[in-house]
Amino acid sequence: MRETKRTMMWYEFYQDANIEEHLENMAFNGWRLEKIGFLWRYRRAEPARVRYSVTYFSESSEFNPSPTENEETLREYCAAAGWDFVAAWHQMLIFSTSREDAPPIETEGAVKLEAIHRAMKKNFLPSGFVILALFGFNLAMQLRLAGRNLPSFLSDGVQLGAALMMLLLVFHFVSILCSYFLWYRDAKRSVEQGGPCPKRRSRFARARQTFLLAAAVSVVLFMYIPAAVRVGRGTLETLLFLLCGYGFMGVVIQLVRGWLKRRGVSAWTNRIVSIGLAFVLGAGIMGGSVFYTLRIHKNVQSGGAETEVYATRYGTERELRRDPLPLKIEDLQPIEELPWSYELTEHWSPLALLREGWQVEYEGLESLDYEIFDVKTDLLYRACLRDYLKTEELGGQCRLEYSAADEEQWGANAAYRLSIDGEEMDTWLLCRNRRIVKITFDWTPTPAQMALTGEKLLAGA
Repeated sequence: MRETKRTMMWYEFYQDANIEEHLENMAFNGWRLEKIGFLWRYRRAEPARVRYSVTYFSESSEFNPSPTENEETLREYCAAAGWDFVAAWHQMLIFSTSREDAPPIETEGAVKLEAIHRAMKKNFLPSGFVILALFGFNLAMQLRLAGRNLPSFLSDGVQLGAALMMLLLVFHFVSILCSYFLWYRDAKRSVEQGGPCPKRRSRFARARQTFLLAAAVSVVLFMYIPAAVRVGRGTLETLLFLLCGYGFMGVVIQLVRGWLKRRGVSAWTNRIVSIGLAFVLGAGIMGGSVFYTLRIHKNVQSGGAETEVYATRYGTERELRRDPLPLKIEDLQPIEELPWSYELTEHWSPLALLREGWQVEYEGLESLDYEIFDVKTDLLYRACLRDYLKTEELGGQCRLEYSAADEEQWGANAAYRLSIDGEEMDTWLLCRNRRIVKITFDWTPTPAQMALTGEKLLAGA
């Protein structure tokens, strides 16, 4: 039979009444609180009716080497009244008593509310707004990338997964801040009428945290990791490196902070050292991941396919790949016996698949370039087609736009041809069901070549 157990912190920092009720129920069931933080640690004890009191003291800090003089005075006052100190977390102090006649530590709701709000302003509100701003900025950058190239964004499970994680984190911190300010508004009304600080229902907080945890795990397991595996083993290794690196950073900072507290280092020095250590380790982890990513970039791009190095007549070296392409130039017309490179890159997410094919020879630079985009829903298909068809201004002088073409020649449901300042180019968009194909020729294809192209690239759509 285990003597200790740990549970998650389901309650918000300011939910003193809910925390007191929870701890009293745990003591009644034979578990006494030992330590509080992200995880609460309990030790087995005889079931008993124990009263708990949660109070807030602005001078308390996780960086203090020892309780301040005023905090010691508060603890002595509580001990004299029959309350034993149990645990502390930031500005939260928890006391317990088995005495029925022990007077409440705080009797005025207005004083209690002011202490809670002061503790929130000192620690959780500033950090909450800063973190929200950082995650919000990151999410805005991700959405900006989506606006520039929606098909590429939807088919990149790594990037899409990162954007969803940012969205979940933004939702998490917005809900925490809104929940607190709504509670604070209700508490002010209550204490102004002579009542206590109200309880906050914890079911919503628990459901929100459970949902966010499940959603984050789902994004990693069913989107980020499968997409990283398809891109290349190195991408998944980079993710694991980052997760382990940041986990290691958190453990190191906790150990250093505890060691400095035991050495009696001041709270200000401890805080500066902890922040500096976090900055240095964080920069080192990011730098290491970038360095590792650059080292594996070549292998990731080739996807482990057969390659060879070719020296051109211009004195440059090119890597020739032998990826299996669904359409090759030799399928359409005879080609010269030159060193051709056949390159196929896939980008996958649960929402879309983007395959980019490129056949090129590096002497005369003859090439065939196309992409095959498949998307899961009609709504996303229409949005992505609009993205493909959007007009652009090139350098403020040339206008790029697509116009409808004969789809029957391609065996498509719809076809569009690119023109620049009204001059038709050999670039087409072909659509069938939820597939969009964008292909660029170095020549104007014949009707027979169009039909064969549609047969090969639209097959299975």
